[in-house]
Amino acid sequence: MLINVDFNSGEPVTRQVVAQINWLVATGHLAVGEKLPSVRELAVQLKVNPTTVSRIYSELSAEDVIVLRQGQGAFVSSRPSLINRAEAKKQVRELIRRMLSEAVRLGLSHDDVQQLIGSEFENLPETFHE
Repeated sequence: MLINVDFNSGEPVTRQVVAQINWLVATGHLAVGEKLPSVRELAVQLKVNPTTVSRIYSELSAEDVIVLRQGQGAFVSSRPSLINRAEAKKQVRELIRRMLSEAVRLGLSHDDVQQLIGSEFENLPETFHE
């Protein structure tokens, strides 16, 4: 599982990793039922404290993205999170605002951002294009 952490971004490591795992699940790069690295393995990979990875896994479990099985590990959940459409739009709007703030900070143009979004949208599985 390829996850990158930018310790200089100003965004908490926990938020970065949660967002990346959510993306990997949403795009099918992590399949339903797939086992995630152990807390210790991921901590070593990310160069963070195991407690940080435990918090990440707890948050993902609370969001029904993963299932934690005592003594077995963390697995991608088979059931989608039950969130209403209005709440989903609210959360996505906040993410878009943060993304746009970062894009402006980095000097990207409106066209650059639209091109990047279009490109990423095209990389999503077909089920997202309906």
